[in-house]
Parts: sequence; C-alpha cells; structure tokens
Amino acid sequence: MGVLAGRTGVRVVSTGLALAAVGATIAFAGLASATTSPGPSSATPPANVAVEHAVSSAAQSTARAFWTSSRMTAATPSAFGSGKVPLSAGTSNATRAASAPPGIPSATRFNGVPTVGALFYTTGSAKHFCTASVVTSSSKNVIITAAHCVYNKSYASNVEFVPEYHSGDRPDGAWPVKKIVVATQWAQSKNPNFDFAFLTVGRASGFNKPLQKVTGGLALGIYRGYRHSSIEVIGYNDTGNRPVKCATKSFKFEPDQMEFYCHNYRNGTSGGPWILRYDNGAGTVFGVIGGFEAGGDVEWASYSPYFRESTLELLELAE
Repeated sequence: MGVLAGRTGVRVVSTGLALAAVGATIAFAGLASATTSPGPSSATPPANVAVEHAVSSAAQSTARAFWTSSRMTAATPSAFGSGKVPLSAGTSNATRAASAPPGIPSATRFNGVPTVGALFYTTGSAKHFCTASVVTSSSKNVIITAAHCVYNKSYASNVEFVPEYHSGDRPDGAWPVKKIVVATQWAQSKNPNFDFAFLTVGRASGFNKPLQKVTGGLALGIYRGYRHSSIEVIGYNDTGNRPVKCATKSFKFEPDQMEFYCHNYRNGTSGGPWILRYDNGAGTVFGVIGGFEAGGDVEWASYSPYFRESTLELLELAE
C-alpha cells in the first residue's frame, strides 16, 4: 500500500500508462498509449459522485471521551447484512464451511502494523468495530474502510480510528473522524460494488502531527486487475484482541467483485485492506473486505469491490 510517511500529495498506482495530475502520481491500467486526457484527478469530481458527512468538533471531542479501553474491549463487530461468519456459526454456515477448498491458508495473529487499525463506532447505543487503514493523501489524514461499517440507514457516530490496536494498547493514538465520504450508489441503494468509504480524521490527543506522519500510509491502487498470486490481508476479528493477517491469492468472483480464500476472517474484518507488495505495513491497497455479502458469510472466503476511478474520486473528496 504504497510508501510510508514522507510523500507529498496523493499516490495512486496501477499498471500501464503513467498520467501526470495535479497533486498526484497516477498510473492507470488498460489505457491506450494515445490517451491524452490528464486523468480523473485533474478535475473536480462530479457533485453526485458521493455523499459527504461532516462531524463537528464537539462530536469529535465526544468520541475521544467515549472510547475508553473498557468500551473498546466490549465493542462487537458490525451487524450490517449477513457479513462475515461469527465464531458461533449456525448450521447453514457450518455446512458451507465444510465445503472450503482443501489446502487454503489460515490467518495468523500478530501485534499489527501502524498503517492498519481498528475502527470503533456506535449505532444507537451499540458499540461496534471494523477494520480500516491509512491511505497516502495530500492532507495526510485519510483512512479507508468498508462503507457498510459507517453508513447503513444513517451514519455511524463516535467514530474513532486506532492504528496498530492490539491487546487494548493504542501505541499510535486514537484519531476521531471528522468527515465520512461514501459513494452515492452506496448511500442510495447499498450497491455492493461501492462498499468502500474514505474517512478524514482529526488530531489525536498528544499528537501534534497528521496521522500519516505518525503511521505512514498505503498507496491506493486502482485498475490493478483481479488476479494476483501474492497479497496480504489484515483484519480485526471477533475472536481475539489482536489482528490477523494472511498471505494468499486474489481472483475474480464476478464483474466488479474480487475474492480470496483464507481461514479465520470473521466478523470485524470488514474494511480490512488487501495489500500488494506488502512489506511490514507498506504496500498498495487495491481492495477492502466488503462488497458481496458484506465481505462474505463464511470464514474462509472474503470479497472486495474492484477499485476504479470512482474510488479515487472519493479519496479526493475526503481530502
């Protein structure tokens, strides 16, 4: 997911023709060499491309005070849609689990990396969590997650990002969210091909620098193709207090949806980044757990929307 802190501007990567753009380095796959367009990031995205939700300074302060260590520990995964299978799977999920392809890998627990963290939020009185990761941006304050984590019929509240969260520790601070950006197609119809969201964070208590300067960032990859022989996926399960990671392969599930196989991706991993060229937290994020079945309803198969220009447009609005 790109290089770590110290970059200027947005870093968006793909394969094929490199196109210069204002404040960004962009390379798109599948564009003919004769293309003369400066690329989508050189113009303001259409007004109807996304829905933006601003969080007041007072609400950010409330989120900081709300998320104590005990409340983080008590949080449960998102209940949106069917979602990833919980630890106490029912008969239908158990039947599907028995059909897992042989020889697929299993996720392992570790203490996490600064570029990926737990995303805590409330819906009504319920306390929840998902997974999110830091994306390189000119503001250095943008994270990506699944849209279903932050918007269903209304926006989530008390949203706070805790990078490298593990065993109750918050080594890189807790960052309240000040803006949520989701695609119009998600807000209007919950289109699973747009199940991604970009969030802008405010400052964490005790930190006088932007998030990306603390954690590093991950490049956004669009048009990267569906099939990759080596990816890393990180997420926060409902089965322990440390994140999980898995080295696996991605492939095409259906148009605009990708899939990977790896055991032990359960509730809470929604929003977890799919990383190309993973190197201790660095790399390129080209998908997030979400999309079909809110990321999948068995623990061994996970999905992601395919990232296109619409993903980049949301990142620009989040900045």
